[in-house]
Amino acid sequence: MPAGERETLSGFAETAPAAGLDLGAEPFALVEGRTARRVAQTMVRTYTLLESLPVPKLGPVAEWVLARNGFGPDHPYRLAARHIAAVMERRDTPVPVNPYHNAHHTLEVLLNAHYLALRNDRVATQVRLDAHERGLLTLAALIHDFEHDGTMNGATRFRLESIAIEAAVPVFIRSGIGEADIAAIRAIVLATDPAGPNLYMKALHGAAFYGSEGPVDTQVFAELRPLAEDRRLLRMAGLLNDADLLSSAGLDTDYAGRQSAKLGAEGGRKLDGADMLRFLNHIVGGSFTTRAGRFFNLNMFLIKSFAELEMHQNDDGVEAPLVRP
Repeated sequence: MPAGERETLSGFAETAPAAGLDLGAEPFALVEGRTARRVAQTMVRTYTLLESLPVPKLGPVAEWVLARNGFGPDHPYRLAARHIAAVMERRDTPVPVNPYHNAHHTLEVLLNAHYLALRNDRVATQVRLDAHERGLLTLAALIHDFEHDGTMNGATRFRLESIAIEAAVPVFIRSGIGEADIAAIRAIVLATDPAGPNLYMKALHGAAFYGSEGPVDTQVFAELRPLAEDRRLLRMAGLLNDADLLSSAGLDTDYAGRQSAKLGAEGGRKLDGADMLRFLNHIVGGSFTTRAGRFFNLNMFLIKSFAELEMHQNDDGVEAPLVRP
């Protein structure tokens, strides 16, 4: 690793603790006996603190997660993560291009995914991820909104997800990441499209792991066929989807409101309780996908209750397009 990059990592390792950030605590680690509310509190504190810290932070955190999973400084995963994170933070310095879909959102999703992977390995009865799969999940979280343009997919399925993948693939190839890994990351990221594919993936996951009814039309999203054929890949897709939605749907009411305000600013409209209910019901689907994610369902139900109360008090009557964090 070049000297400058070593200094960047060591600099963050010194700056973070000095600012009160504990790399040994949630969401960097799983602490036994925590309630969902307590975990959410530590996540909110961590994410608020991270948002206030200067760059670089996304790259060092991504590399810290990868190092925890056994990937050395010159491993292709870390080389790719280092480059992509730097591109994201340059784009958002000094002011984020998008109020919501920016480097900080990516940082939260990356740490949500890391935490959920740890919880999955503790509670799952069928699929626990190995180090290689945790590395793939980390990279998928890092690129899932790469080069996001601040709009929605509209009528073009997988438009934003494809932009992210196409921007990341050249970096992956230059870093030495193989075709099989790239294909896995592609399938995981495509399943975050909120205009149907994510709920299709959730139905696949429910049928594969919980005995629930699967999707009616198994060919409707042919691009997601790899998930139907590989239960381990399907679990990684479920964890990423949960990680993408967790900060808006599973922590606490105030933080959900902050995410909603950022998303509304990005779309040019203030979102209200009715918008939050549409999001929870039609994007999240009323529950997180994985058993690890469902740990936060009680928090989601509380957020939903407050949204219902606000809807009765302040519904502007606008049926806004369904948007996601």
